[in-house]
Amino acid sequence: MIRSRVAAGAVASLLLLAAAACGGTSDTAGGSGGTAAQGGTFTYWTSGWQPDQIAEVDAAFARANPGMHAKGQYIAASDQYLPKVISALKNGTHPTVLLTQNPSDLPVIAQSGKLIPLDGKLDAETGALYPGIRESLFHKGHQLGMALAGVGDIVLFYNKKAFAAAGIARPPATWAELAADAKKLSDPAKGRYGFYVPLGEAEWISFAWAPMLYAEGGAFLTPDGTATAFNGPAGVRALTTWVDLIKSGAAPSTGYAQAGSFDGAPAFASGAVAMIVNGQWAVPTFEKAGIDFGVAPMPAGTAGTATSLGIGVAALLKTDPAAEKAGLAFLRFLATPEQGAYLAVKSGGLPSDPAQLRQPALKDHIAKNPAYAVFAEAEKTGKVRPITPAYNAISQSLWTEINAALKGRKTPAEALAAAAREGDAALKKLG
Repeated sequence: MIRSRVAAGAVASLLLLAAAACGGTSDTAGGSGGTAAQGGTFTYWTSGWQPDQIAEVDAAFARANPGMHAKGQYIAASDQYLPKVISALKNGTHPTVLLTQNPSDLPVIAQSGKLIPLDGKLDAETGALYPGIRESLFHKGHQLGMALAGVGDIVLFYNKKAFAAAGIARPPATWAELAADAKKLSDPAKGRYGFYVPLGEAEWISFAWAPMLYAEGGAFLTPDGTATAFNGPAGVRALTTWVDLIKSGAAPSTGYAQAGSFDGAPAFASGAVAMIVNGQWAVPTFEKAGIDFGVAPMPAGTAGTATSLGIGVAALLKTDPAAEKAGLAFLRFLATPEQGAYLAVKSGGLPSDPAQLRQPALKDHIAKNPAYAVFAEAEKTGKVRPITPAYNAISQSLWTEINAALKGRKTPAEALAAAAREGDAALKKLG
């Protein structure tokens, strides 16, 4: 669910490329509702689906769209996907449809001139998406892709046993309450802390901090996407909350990164911290550790509550008319409530459209996963990483400076100002 960094060389390669370019029934894949049409075989690439899922989806699409055939191919893991796409765009061997876990790949790919905007083509399906997901599909006024079900977001996990021992009756509803509860739950001398603040150098830090920025009324970028917007009062309040938690001893001053993950799951699983922000992917880890935990919405700031969303997207590329027609039908098929529910269950993720929650397959899945409803509810106020070619550079400058503030080397205002300067330079260079 959490995107990997894309190599700067891959982005540069595509910039060079751009310059040179001057109604069926339910089935095992959950699919139905495609509009029957004749003709069209196309290829799509994925970085997330395994062979069994590809076979199920391709068969379901063929049943829902007689005469059309999808041929899915797993190409590479997420961090190697974009370089392979760039290479294919250069030599004309690209597929008709791309399924990518990184929405910010799309404006980079669009620079090739081979991405087909979806403006006006999937209006009903796009309009049905959660608001934060819907807005993330647009760049410079054009819809570059369609969201896939299997969404990830983050909420607050809390240790019920630790809360009861501290006399705390319920999870905190605001960041101010969280800070107060975290102090009650902490005993640094015994290695016990109330809350986990992520430390280190990883994109997770930007992803986990963004909901606090939004909850304080801030934004990652300006509305037109041409400048950073996190360097202001809202951003300073959000970062100060993290800094103060560490300063007060209510959060550990050392990280719990493990196996390349910076989300701190080992800290909560071991009982070292009583609260942590994490995603539904962490539930099995905490269950296996035997932690009696609860989940709650992200605490609210002065402007309400928010979360960060990780999504996958589908994009249409120029190949030939028959393949493009079938490819568009495939995007529409993936967006049906039935197929969306299947994709959510298959991935263990969340719906992209609230209507998917009413599908039998997802309702059965939810009944077996008590925490699922909290994650799904959080999507209503979630936001996706900004869709801009400069996201990686902006995020890296932000997490680097956030870490400097958490380590006491800079004030929150100084850190965010430095991150904004670097982020604005990246936006000016990459667009």
